[in-house]
Amino acid sequence: MGSERENGRHFFTTSEVARYCAVTNDGVLKWIKSGKLRAFSTPGGHYRISAEDFRAFLEEYEIPIDEAFFQGDQRARTVLVVDDEPDIREIVRRLLQEIEPDLKIEEAVDGYEAGIKIGQMRPDLVIMDVMMPRVDGLSLCKSVRENPEMRGVKILAITAFPEQDNVKKMYDAGADLCLIKPLQFEHFRLEVIRLLNEATRDQAANA
Repeated sequence: MGSERENGRHFFTTSEVARYCAVTNDGVLKWIKSGKLRAFSTPGGHYRISAEDFRAFLEEYEIPIDEAFFQGDQRARTVLVVDDEPDIREIVRRLLQEIEPDLKIEEAVDGYEAGIKIGQMRPDLVIMDVMMPRVDGLSLCKSVRENPEMRGVKILAITAFPEQDNVKKMYDAGADLCLIKPLQFEHFRLEVIRLLNEATRDQAANA
C-alpha cells in the first residue's frame, strides 16, 4: 500500500486516498471534480494526487495526518476473522482483500482459538461472530477489553440474531461496532477502513 514515485516525488491513487479518508472512491472523484482536491490524470485516464496536494487537502479540512503514510513505510495491517462457519470466514476474507490487498488476514474458528491468536499477533482489528461454540464473541470481547495490553485492538462484531439483544450486549462488552448479517458490503467496507485508520492513528499516538 505504498505511493508511486517519480523524480523523488510521491503520488497517491484515488483508492489510497479513499482508504485513508474512509470514503468511497466515488467520494474522492467528487472532491477532485469539484476542485477541493488537486489531481492530474495519467495517459491511461487514472487520477494521481501528489503528496503535497494531499497533505494540503488534509490540513485544509482538518483531517489528522499520518506521517508513516506519506513516508511510504507503513507496516501491513492485520485483521483476525473469528467465526465457526467456514463460508462466512471466506466471505469476510474476500471482502477484506478487496478493501486493502496488503492486509494480513488470520482466521480462528471460535473465541478460544481467537484469544490465543490475539495474544500472539496483536491484530489491528478483530472481526468476530457473536454466537460461537466454546468461547462466544461476548466472552472474547470482554476478555480483550479486560487486558490493558490489548486496548488498541479494534473489535467489529457481527451477528445474525439482533433480536436476542446481541448488539447491545456486544457494545456493553466493549465492541467498537456491531453489524448485522448479511453484511452490506459498502457499509462494511467503510467501517473497516475507519476502524483500521483509528487503530493506526492510536498506535502512532502511543508510540
